[in-house]
Amino acid sequence: MKGHNQYRSEVEIIKDAQVNITDANTNNDKTLISLLRHEISQLKATNASLNVKLQSLREKHLPHVFLVEDDYDTSQIIAEILHDDYNVIDAGNGIEALSILRKVGNAGSSVKKIDTILLDINLPGMCGFTLCHEVKKKMKLNIPIIVCTARNTKKDVIRAISSGANDYIIKPFQEKTLVSKVNKWTKVNKRLHIKL
Repeated sequence: MKGHNQYRSEVEIIKDAQVNITDANTNNDKTLISLLRHEISQLKATNASLNVKLQSLREKHLPHVFLVEDDYDTSQIIAEILHDDYNVIDAGNGIEALSILRKVGNAGSSVKKIDTILLDINLPGMCGFTLCHEVKKKMKLNIPIIVCTARNTKKDVIRAISSGANDYIIKPFQEKTLVSKVNKWTKVNKRLHIKL
């Protein structure tokens, strides 16, 4: 729909800048620099506005995965894997995670909903087993919990399931395993079928 786009494209802004520079009909470097700065600031403002709108759409339409992981590198890898299809909220320890979970959806909380929890076991402050038990048995939250840990004994799996976990992933994991299990347990009412 030509003429209905409220944001000017970069090409349009650059063409306008060329016209302004030509119209100025001067070789004055200060004028050229001033015009370029003005056009660049318009591009930045347009880009910032589009990013805000994009983030708003993501938060409204994509499911929210709460990642509770104390290892920064692992957290970054998981967030990158899930980025296209999920909003990833993270916490680095069990106490912080519990605090966030208690406030979900409340006035003043930046977290409005959580669709799935990805939970490490070896966490500072409160281990994943205890956090899982708090969420499922005491708070009685109906949020699927996927334990994602390097602990791989049968005893650990049984303890996680008895604490309320819905599934178990052993690190190091394959990307397709992580995505498959998150997709399986994430309950989505509305989902965009396009990549944002």
